[in-house]
Amino acid sequence: MEEIKKIFNKKILIALFPMLAGVVVFFIIIVAVISFVTGESLVEERVNSMREKSSVINSQLYAERYRGLLNKYLTTKGYVSLERMVFYLQRTNNVLDTSTLSLELWDKAYLANINEEEKQMIPIKTMCKSLNDNKSLPTFTIESGTNSAGVTIDVIDLCHKDGEDITSSNNYEEYYYPLPFSFPLKRDFTITSIVFEHRNVDLGLSAEAQENVNFHSGWDIAVPTGTNFYSVCDGTVSNITNTQANDLPFNQSNNSTGNYMIVKCTNGLSALYWHLQYQSQPYGLRVGSLVKKGDLLGRTSTTGQSTGPHLHLGLRTDDNTLLDIMAYIDFTKYEGTN
Repeated sequence: MEEIKKIFNKKILIALFPMLAGVVVFFIIIVAVISFVTGESLVEERVNSMREKSSVINSQLYAERYRGLLNKYLTTKGYVSLERMVFYLQRTNNVLDTSTLSLELWDKAYLANINEEEKQMIPIKTMCKSLNDNKSLPTFTIESGTNSAGVTIDVIDLCHKDGEDITSSNNYEEYYYPLPFSFPLKRDFTITSIVFEHRNVDLGLSAEAQENVNFHSGWDIAVPTGTNFYSVCDGTVSNITNTQANDLPFNQSNNSTGNYMIVKCTNGLSALYWHLQYQSQPYGLRVGSLVKKGDLLGRTSTTGQSTGPHLHLGLRTDDNTLLDIMAYIDFTKYEGTN
């Protein structure tokens, strides 16, 4: 009788084994999926925290030479922010006003801060470690002050945040993040204005309105009228505004609004496209339409408060915090002719 029970129990276990194994595999998959999603969320959170609004005061001091470097290296090498450039040049040369340094030093600084294979800035933690270990650098003694023309300049210290040395902090990583956006153009272009730039563009407006224009909220990318532009992200069209039927700058049209489009990206940020050609969006594209990264959105022009044909490209959060969209663009996927 005992032998019969043993055989019977053994048969039950054999019969149940595939079911039990399936349950175990199911739970392993669930745990793996949860871990993956959590990992993705963590990466996304860290990416966004590293790309908060970061502007350089009195950026007009550096804008011309910095634009020259962007037009030389942006699509072939990748993006280095102005904040990183000023930080690196101040630290390695022990100077306050880096606009006094040679174009050659600026050129070398751009290349020193980029990983050409990843086409991304070298992680700031890695860069700070390298600077700390470089005994040939001059001792950094500069504090915030003014240059010889009386223009206020801040010392930028990216190696410390909230009093914490990031080289010994677990809140900063040394790997390269997957960047979510693509570049919106597929032809030669010229950067004519940088994000957060303090410009001097006279449109004949009131003092308050002119001040708003002179603080630049995005990137101006000069291309001929009628150039196709494409979505930088997967998302949903949240706004299409067409108020100007001609391709004229503001001093001829006197149209302050112009034509623009906004796409709410799947990561929650909104990509802004300004100065578009009248009703140039593809047939059927309307508010609420789903778009994929790389989809055609329309054509460029010079409308609204514009002085010439270009695409104004911007990025903002739901609470209208302005961000630097170039820091989100994966230039390894650039499809243009540069």
